[in-house]
Amino acid sequence: MGVIPFYGAGDRRLFEIERAAMDRPGRVIAALDRVLPAGLVLDVGAGDGFTAERLSSSDRRVVPLEPAGGMRRPGRPLWWLGGEAEHLPLRAGSVDAAYSTWAYFFSRKWDPTPGLRELDRVVRLGGVIAIVDNLGDDEFTALAPDPAALTADPAFWQTEGFECAVIETTFEFDSPSDASELLTLYFGESTEHHERLSLTYRVGLFTRASSGAT
Repeated sequence: MGVIPFYGAGDRRLFEIERAAMDRPGRVIAALDRVLPAGLVLDVGAGDGFTAERLSSSDRRVVPLEPAGGMRRPGRPLWWLGGEAEHLPLRAGSVDAAYSTWAYFFSRKWDPTPGLRELDRVVRLGGVIAIVDNLGDDEFTALAPDPAALTADPAFWQTEGFECAVIETTFEFDSPSDASELLTLYFGESTEHHERLSLTYRVGLFTRASSGAT
């Protein structure tokens, strides 16, 4: 399966605006920190390593896996892997946990099943699998022409055995121009709502134990 082009690989400045604004209070990272164990943890679709770096600690080594070479930041103190969610370049049962944040291959518009089977394969039996995605019913997704297209399908994740923890957070921008530029990229023609410095944002943290399937 080919890699979908992502604007962050070619426009680092705009991607940095997104990373600074999205979940500015850090509640998603704090929630992941609580559920992820010590040991070796895989970040699938890690982008520029922002989350992986913040979840790494003296007893937890987070390995970022990112298919787009232009997104990887070798300057971060991380051990990078290239590869796709559907074909993880790791042995069976070789990591203690894995997570993915806002990745296209676990979204409503994609078939997450191949990626989930790979997570079950590489995460040891009983290890944590965590997926972060939008839940909607907030000011951020209300800006989209089709809000449902941006949100997770909780029924799918429930069928797959996941529990959902709701995280109430925000998009917070440093300036109206930053907000307008990023939100226009996301949602199209700029409106007065695109210059708001803060937008409510509901996120789902879907978690379950790995089945260890091979």
